[in-house]
Amino acid sequence: MKTRSLTALIILLLAFAFCAACIGSEDGGGPPSTETPEATTTPVTTTTPASLKPGPTETPPPGKEVEFQIAPGYPSRNDLTITFRGGKGQNLLKNINVRVTKSTGEVIEETLKPIVGSDGEVTITDAKGENRVEIIVSYVTGGTYKVKDEIVKVT
Repeated sequence: MKTRSLTALIILLLAFAFCAACIGSEDGGGPPSTETPEATTTPVTTTTPASLKPGPTETPPPGKEVEFQIAPGYPSRNDLTITFRGGKGQNLLKNINVRVTKSTGEVIEETLKPIVGSDGEVTITDAKGENRVEIIVSYVTGGTYKVKDEIVKVT
């Protein structure tokens, strides 16, 4: 009988020890910090030049694919038009963000509607030269993907 009581007591003490370890403080258990944060902070603005070097792209999961058409020289010779063309994932889209970095270094950011046709189209004027086109899509189910990042030349 004493052996059972002793075993039960040891198990109970081990359980308490494990529980105490699980609810310990996250700051390492040291004394509380006496530092006070600064009342005001000044944001540092750094201007980094826009890059014309394309980066990696991502492929959305199966069933969420979308397509875009990039037309240099449309509607006029020096323009660049980006059009949403639809796809299996078009009904799941929340946002379509388009970022065009012109050869002059100017960056233009636009938001397209996830609608096939003229509502899902943007035209960048005076885009002569090499332009970096980035298209980033966000889904209502979660997830953001850079589906296009390429250089498009307008002659």
